Amino acid sequence: MARKLDRSLSPRGPGVLRREFVPLLILAAGVVAALTLLGGSALWLVLLFEGLLAAGLVLAAIGWGAWPAVGLGLGRRNAGQQLCVAAALGLGILSTLTLALGVVGGLNRVLAWSVLVIGWVLGLTRAYVFQRRTLQPGSSARRAGERDGAPSANGRYLIATTLLLLTLLVPIAIVLFGASLPPRVLWSGENFAYDVLEYHLQGPREYFDAGRIEFLPHNVYASFPQQMEMLYLLLMHLAGGPLAGAIPAQLLHALCGLLAVAALAAWSPPGWPRTIVAILAGSVPWLACLGCLAYVELGMLLFAAVAAGLVLDHFHASVAADPRAGRSTGWKPVPHTGKMPVPHTGWMPVPHNVAAGAPTIRASHSDWRITVAAGVCAGLAGGCKYTALAFVAAALLSAWLVTMSGSLKLRARRLALYAGGAIVAFSPWLIRNAAFTGNPVYPFAYRCFGGSAWSAEQAEQWARGHRVAEENASCTGRLQIINDELLKSWKIGPALLLLAVAGLVRGRSRPAAMPAIWLALIVAGWAALTHMPGRFVIPAVVPLTMLAGLALARQPSAARRPARAVIALLACAAAAGAVMNDLTLAGLLRDDDRHWRRYGYPLRKLLGQVEFVQQAELVNELVPPDGKVWLIGEARAFYLTPRVHYTVVFNRDPWLEYARAAAPDEAVAWLRTQNVTHVVFSWREIGRLRKSYGFPEFVTRAWVALRTEHGLRRVEVPPAAQEMGIEVYEVVP
Repeated sequence: MARKLDRSLSPRGPGVLRREFVPLLILAAGVVAALTLLGGSALWLVLLFEGLLAAGLVLAAIGWGAWPAVGLGLGRRNAGQQLCVAAALGLGILSTLTLALGVVGGLNRVLAWSVLVIGWVLGLTRAYVFQRRTLQPGSSARRAGERDGAPSANGRYLIATTLLLLTLLVPIAIVLFGASLPPRVLWSGENFAYDVLEYHLQGPREYFDAGRIEFLPHNVYASFPQQMEMLYLLLMHLAGGPLAGAIPAQLLHALCGLLAVAALAAWSPPGWPRTIVAILAGSVPWLACLGCLAYVELGMLLFAAVAAGLVLDHFHASVAADPRAGRSTGWKPVPHTGKMPVPHTGWMPVPHNVAAGAPTIRASHSDWRITVAAGVCAGLAGGCKYTALAFVAAALLSAWLVTMSGSLKLRARRLALYAGGAIVAFSPWLIRNAAFTGNPVYPFAYRCFGGSAWSAEQAEQWARGHRVAEENASCTGRLQIINDELLKSWKIGPALLLLAVAGLVRGRSRPAAMPAIWLALIVAGWAALTHMPGRFVIPAVVPLTMLAGLALARQPSAARRPARAVIALLACAAAAGAVMNDLTLAGLLRDDDRHWRRYGYPLRKLLGQVEFVQQAELVNELVPPDGKVWLIGEARAFYLTPRVHYTVVFNRDPWLEYARAAAPDEAVAWLRTQNVTHVVFSWREIGRLRKSYGFPEFVTRAWVALRTEHGLRRVEVPPAAQEMGIEVYEVVP
């Protein structure tokens, strides 16, 4: 009996596996309770239908990416790393496939569901093969699972891990609750998802309505890379319409954030470092806030985290290939024995005097194919956002080249493989823009490539509108913005910064220098290349978290792991920071709830009410569904039911361009030739754009009043619309 009990509690026994997941099960139970408290049955109905649709797409993506991951030499990793790599590659495949089908006009609901079913079948076959290999005695997959098991079977560790993971209850509950609200409800700090309604969802809606993906000359943002937006378009086809796909799109973005945190944890040292990384990354307020909206940043973070993990693997592989590399990097292969206090993945930073000869991963298994995979994931990050080409693809590669060991030939080889993978992954957007506009990086590089529906004047307006304000343009001013957005802001949180510094101080090795240099390049590029909005620096979360994970890892300067007192201190700091972040998130949600309560609609009453938000749109109330609206100033057209023409601020409105020099009666007559029935002026928005990005100066209330004498008839609007500066005019037949 005693032998049986000992066997069940051994590191390889099934009992430990069950106890290992106790903290996660308790966290899941807490999330369920919190979601029920926040939204009740209405929230669960949304998550049951829209949430399952988003989850089904993610599972299909994992299926599509599982076999390419095997082909890239990643089939022998632990389950967590394989899952994250498969999700990243699969999301890229689904996005590219949607783009190809959409351009030729072949995307429809039946085909969209067929793509998902194929992904599920591929995933099931890969899971079956993986499970069979795992169950075989002595298999590499089994050894990887054994090495990556629970750090300890004792109750104190499980209790501590549970308490730490419970700090993630608030961000997970808030992101799922917020993503179940209609777009335009959250957040006031993001101007109530302005960008989502202008192009992240509006672009896919126009593609859906047109039946194909085409160039949108009135919306320059739709010519940006659309890695995530293609997935939103796929969801619209799966759900049966743009409005039906809006909340699933938000939930998909939230799931990408969860996968990004999982990827950061999967490539962290097991044990306490992995737990701390999970709570530090998962509690970053910026992730939960952005995850509630159909943005692109969390998809970019997922691709960046996987790419960084694969790059970090090369430091380990270099030791396997050349034991002398361990003296320069501080990393050596470590044998896994029952005496190890913390099971590990087989790679840990250890003292230089540890004897070699342990089981290692072959360098050939972790070299060129992993380099290509890292480049592909970095290119997919660029497919989410142009800035990721600099902050992820180029900056990560630069940091790696500076810190890697090896000959110039080896560095050049890896550079070529990484760059080739990144270019291949990003090339669909280059090809699309070149075909649609003649400029592969539209609207940038206008002097070199030109571009349809663009001009030198617009290129200058774009550059002028995306510069740092004059009062902050100096080095001192930019440093002040860095201080405000990174060090003092609630968006990142102080705990992550504190532990990142601790990891950098304790690291003192190439694997620690790589994320440090990457972080410096991100911040420098953000300050030099952009107008420094806080959202653009979010890729810094990845290197910050990687450094924080090193704070508790075994380091080459000491034969032991950090003392228990150090572990406890750093864990308490991480937990305290996570709690502070939770309070910040709760406060933001409470503020937005108060905003909507003033109108008689607490947030929980708006769960899933996309149609209600659409009906509340002023234009939908004043214009018949068969009318055609011409918007001036306003570009948030996602909810409008009549046919609508809008123009974002950097594009040129064809009516204003014609009316600038035309007589008043001719200007109104031009609207009739376009079958326009109503013109809507948003004066508050026009004033805001005029101060920031620029807007035609001749468009004034007096200019409009002159045209009321030649065919424009003013429509009475509610007092609320008057307060917002909205005027509606009917075009007299």
